Amino acid sequence: MLIKGISIKESNGRKPYPLEGCGFPLVHFVVRNTSPYNPFNPHKHEEKEVWYFLEGKCLYFENGSETVVEGGDMMIIEPWDEHGLRTETKIKWMCLG
Repeated sequence: MLIKGISIKESNGRKPYPLEGCGFPLVHFVVRNTSPYNPFNPHKHEEKEVWYFLEGKCLYFENGSETVVEGGDMMIIEPWDEHGLRTETKIKWMCLG
């Protein structure tokens, strides 16, 4: 599920991302940089993940579909969904899972 950051209204210096019903235990937190020289190839696993994109722009792959994501966007990835990233520049993002 893609949550576009640009569509979330900021109020009092706060931008609340809607995560109702998305609860799951966290076992890792990683900040990553993906570039043409450091791609994040499609893969899948049994854990749910949340990816938050800090800066940059890229193509996000999920189960054969492509979506453009950029800084401020969030992806919620369900278990066993194949997912990965490709960019011609650089994107900085966080993975919680």
